[in-house]
Amino acid sequence: MPAQDAIHDIVKTALIKDGWKITHDPYTIEMGSTHVFADLGAEKIIAAEKGKRKIVVEIKSFIGLSMMDELEKAIGKFKLYSSWVARTEPERTVYLAVSELTFNDVFDTIGGRALIEDLELKLILVSLARQEVTKWIE
Repeated sequence: MPAQDAIHDIVKTALIKDGWKITHDPYTIEMGSTHVFADLGAEKIIAAEKGKRKIVVEIKSFIGLSMMDELEKAIGKFKLYSSWVARTEPERTVYLAVSELTFNDVFDTIGGRALIEDLELKLILVSLARQEVTKWIE
């Protein structure tokens, strides 16, 4: 099992506060004989749609030695997980969960906005202090 990110428990708490049920911790994604681990799987009943919304969440704090290295790893995992989940559980959507501070430093920049748009990144922004989801970027 991979090590948990530094903000793993905060993101998990924030999702629960937001009405999500954590179904997997970690979430295993299998493609043939290969498997990888995303941080969380969750679902939420959507009354208006009379169904469930299911997500896979990769959590990143960007506290490594190099911000660019952390970004490359996060983008790589997001794209890998999105590709495999689309083929194995297409009803699930993959999200990258980051703190508001990380969003401001990394994604709310010219380069970050280009990544969100060009790579169709889906983000969950979390307040570390309040342990709450503050924004979903689809």
